[in-house]
Amino acid sequence: MEIIGVTVSPSRSQFLEGESVILNCEDDSSAGWTLRRNISRETRTQCGSERGSGDGLSCKIKYLLLSDSGVYWCESRGGGASSMVVNISVSGVLHVEKISETTD
Repeated sequence: MEIIGVTVSPSRSQFLEGESVILNCEDDSSAGWTLRRNISRETRTQCGSERGSGDGLSCKIKYLLLSDSGVYWCESRGGGASSMVVNISVSGVLHVEKISETTD
């Protein structure tokens, strides 16, 4: 059985809301792998099918939302084999305002 991996660019697992990410199945043979995601217990979809873009082997999400947090993996088209999983975590954006000091 062929073992493939998932690459994440930029190479990290924690992102801020609004950032972008590209995920790829590491498969040179193009033997029918599909990048999947599970962002809730009930949802198991092809990455890019609802938001973002992709060709099956890759997926680009241009603007991450909190709801994009979840598990991503590559799966053979027949469903008989899958890759190691990647856990992506998206957290809210921290807004910082500069407060000007006043003198009396």
